[in-house]
Amino acid sequence: MAKNPKNPSENQEGAEIQPAIMTKPLPVILDELENYIKRVEEAVKEARAAAKDSRDAADEARASGERAAEAAKKAAENAVAKVREEAAKANEALRAELAKNADALNGRIDEVTENLNSLEDKVKQEVIALDDAFLALKDRHMEQSPFFNKK
Repeated sequence: MAKNPKNPSENQEGAEIQPAIMTKPLPVILDELENYIKRVEEAVKEARAAAKDSRDAADEARASGERAAEAAKKAAENAVAKVREEAAKANEALRAELAKNADALNGRIDEVTENLNSLEDKVKQEVIALDDAFLALKDRHMEQSPFFNKK
């Protein structure tokens, strides 16, 4: 059982199917052809319009992307400028604090230096006094010792 290539659901048992050109009047075929051509032309117009709309949408999307990129760039530049400004202020504040601490440390160093100099002077006086005391003890020991001859 072979099937008709034009109508697969129809069985070809005894009758041979003829092409439409042989069974339909020419004006009907021409009308069908004209309708088909019109539908194709309409589809082409719609496809062209859709392509134009797509190009327009792509152009608008590109322009929007460029505007967004420019806005993001400006926002980033502003943020960087703000961070730099804040960093400069923080740096200046740290420098001022360091200068203040350096002055306080220098004052404390001067005070400690004065105390050390004073202590050094006192130690020298004590050493001289001890030295004098040892010399006096030596002299007294020599005077009182039976082992040293008095001359």
